[in-house]
Amino acid sequence: MPSRTVHAVCSHDCPDSCGVLVTIDETGQATKLRGDPNHPVTRGFLCGKVAKYLDRVYSPDRLLYPMRRRAGVPKTSLPHGQESEAFERISWDEALSTVATRLAAIASEHGPESILPYSYAGTIGILNYGSMDRRFFHRLGASQLDRTICSETGGQALISVYGRKLGTDTEAFSQAKLIIAWAATSTATTSISGPSSKKRGAMAQSSSSSTPTPPAPLAPRTGTSPSIPAPTPRSRLA
Repeated sequence: MPSRTVHAVCSHDCPDSCGVLVTIDETGQATKLRGDPNHPVTRGFLCGKVAKYLDRVYSPDRLLYPMRRRAGVPKTSLPHGQESEAFERISWDEALSTVATRLAAIASEHGPESILPYSYAGTIGILNYGSMDRRFFHRLGASQLDRTICSETGGQALISVYGRKLGTDTEAFSQAKLIIAWAATSTATTSISGPSSKKRGAMAQSSSSSTPTPPAPLAPRTGTSPSIPAPTPRSRLA
């Protein structure tokens, strides 16, 4: 099969769903990854995490098979290069059987709700995030988790400052005259406010001294943020 370019979408859970162009060689291996210039929001931009994605996909240190901790090995950090000595490779059938047996034993002794599927989103697609795992744990009868592990603190901050949770449509960033990135490096790690702002030439100000300077017209001005009155203390979280 000749070399080709495949249209894809970043699997991170950012709201802009960056378009990605992946070059595939004759052997079926991805050799190049770049942003899709036709994406309406990100317009060819990729954050630093995704730009190096192929380095992780084809890394010799990538975990590809089930591993089980060896008996008698202490659960402490081992010297660099000796980490694999604490684990041994097992088959997929053995791994699935081990997990299933353990879950069944816990549910039998303590009830299925003693099992909590502690997870959120991360680098996964919609099928893994909100479909197959829900079916499995619901069938098992496990405790249900409010999937807000990563966002609940931010949500409570929005409520305490603004009174409700609200956000900005990614297509509206191009209409902004000023963007304040509060303790965030959006021009380096995300693309929500970067390329979308170039159309209007918005200025971006960040409260983080480590924010790198992006290409013009975005020009982050590092400094302290304006004084904002502290919210009224509450007896409990809303």
